[in-house]
Amino acid sequence: MKKLKALMAVGLSLTCAGLAQETKNKDLDAAAWYQKGMNALKMGKPEDAKVAFQNVLKLKPGYSPAKYQLGRIPELNARAKLARRKELFKATLIPKVDFNNATLEDALEALNELATQATGKKFSPNFVIQDPTGTIKENKVSLKMKNIPLSVALKYLLEGAGAQARFDEHATVIRPIVK
Repeated sequence: MKKLKALMAVGLSLTCAGLAQETKNKDLDAAAWYQKGMNALKMGKPEDAKVAFQNVLKLKPGYSPAKYQLGRIPELNARAKLARRKELFKATLIPKVDFNNATLEDALEALNELATQATGKKFSPNFVIQDPTGTIKENKVSLKMKNIPLSVALKYLLEGAGAQARFDEHATVIRPIVK
């Protein structure tokens, strides 16, 4: 009987040790996935982060830091899209800009076409003028430059017209500068 009790105690302790090791492995795996998710967020890859945080929650369903980060993904996704859009403005090289006393509206229309051509129709700035009082639409601008990024051409045009830009996911909204 004593041997049986001893064997049962050894078996029980081995089972407990096995369960403890399995729990420890799950915790280590969850921590590794969580770190992958955080690294993906830092690198501006919210979709990769989403997968990593979902894997954490498969291993540890109640892990609130992973739930929190997963909840932030839609906002971070939107930010990443805007950042990529702004980068396209910097990366798009306009071979020649020559506006002489053009209205801001006409200059933006031409700049939109120049950018579309420069990227082989892969990107269009899609300028939208929000000017309910008509204060900037007809402002005259002049700009003559060669081989400049779209972002630089836009900056000079807007400065000359007293306007500012807001980047949205699908459009570049142009508005008067509010003083």
